[in-house]
Amino acid sequence: MPPKNQPSLLGRNPLFRNFLFATTVSLMGTNVFDIAMPLYVLEKTHSVLAVSMVAFCLHLPHFLMAPLTGYTADHFNKRRVMLFTDLGQVLCMLFLFAYEMTTAQSILPILLTVFVAKSLMNMFETVTTFQLIPAMVSTEDLSAANSWFLSAHRLIQVVGPLTGGMLLGILGVRTCIFLNMISFGATLYFTLRLRKMDEYFLETEKRSHHSLRHVITDFRESISYVWSSPLFRPFVFLMFFWNFSSMLPNSPTFLYYYTEIWHYTAFEYGVVASLFGVLGVIGYLKASSLYSEKNFYSTFVGACLWQSAFSTLALFFFGMPIGLTFVFGFSRIGSSLLTMGTFLLRQTKVPLNRSGGVNACIRMFFMSSAPLSALVQAFVIQRFGVRASFTLGAVFLWATLFYSRRVAAAIPLKEERSKRMRKAA
Repeated sequence: MPPKNQPSLLGRNPLFRNFLFATTVSLMGTNVFDIAMPLYVLEKTHSVLAVSMVAFCLHLPHFLMAPLTGYTADHFNKRRVMLFTDLGQVLCMLFLFAYEMTTAQSILPILLTVFVAKSLMNMFETVTTFQLIPAMVSTEDLSAANSWFLSAHRLIQVVGPLTGGMLLGILGVRTCIFLNMISFGATLYFTLRLRKMDEYFLETEKRSHHSLRHVITDFRESISYVWSSPLFRPFVFLMFFWNFSSMLPNSPTFLYYYTEIWHYTAFEYGVVASLFGVLGVIGYLKASSLYSEKNFYSTFVGACLWQSAFSTLALFFFGMPIGLTFVFGFSRIGSSLLTMGTFLLRQTKVPLNRSGGVNACIRMFFMSSAPLSALVQAFVIQRFGVRASFTLGAVFLWATLFYSRRVAAAIPLKEERSKRMRKAA
């Protein structure tokens, strides 16, 4: 931790400050897009299955594109990857804008475009989150940098849903798409200006030729690394059950609960989603100090327990949407602390020269639950009702608590002692 008279991280690291500003603006557009598209399709079809298909396409790239995402992040020029993915997302928004102007009714082109756009977003995120951030800051500043990054993420989750719901309800989906397109200009401008980006990365393996065989080999090695790790094997199960749960903001169950059962407007649902983000920021404000000064095991497992307990308690307010909103909102404090812990593990416990491939593989395993969960939620809602879907989601959150203990226990005790000795010094 820097001395008290030393400037803050943002004050002494202008590169990270500019990166944080650019990604925050870009994230604003992404959050508007993520909430606008399911609401738009629901308004268009009034079908929970159609909404689940949108969620399916938003999450499927994490699983299907993982081999290519990880290989590209590790073995191609990072700046060019960021430029390519940014421009590709702009083209996807242009297509959606043009398609909406045709007033066509089929949602298949929307689903395909959402899949492509999300694939590009994942590739951009892999480079920036797990390679660029650790390269821009020192090891001592990594926790603080993650706190700034994730707090900005949660703050946008407050403003984004509110803005998306308001724009969709007043000006329509075209405005949401247009805002999303413009927002990518911030990260594009940052990337264009950072001409010496490669200086911030450790040297990775250079290949004079790239082939499908190289991609498969790299992916197979990443899988072997994850499943032989006493840390990341239970980590995958923890994240799998977490993402399988319906007790997550913007899940098909939450969307259906508020808009179809209680008839919330797009703007009102945006307010609800914003409240979840407000309470989530509280967790990030405490995350840096807790993980830096306290025991990792108690912080990580305690965060998971907090999330599971408040999510379960929210079920008792099923007939009171305002009560359910506030009680579930408190679970987001634990969720933020847990997210911070997962970022630290994936940034510091994976070799930097292959962090793209390993992290893409990790995400592939646990995000495979998200598209499956979207379809399961649609089935459970249609056959048994929304309450049953929420209850099943709470059960999966308690499963994450079991695996969080195994993950935290895999951190060597000598690392915890070394950290406390550095803090004392």
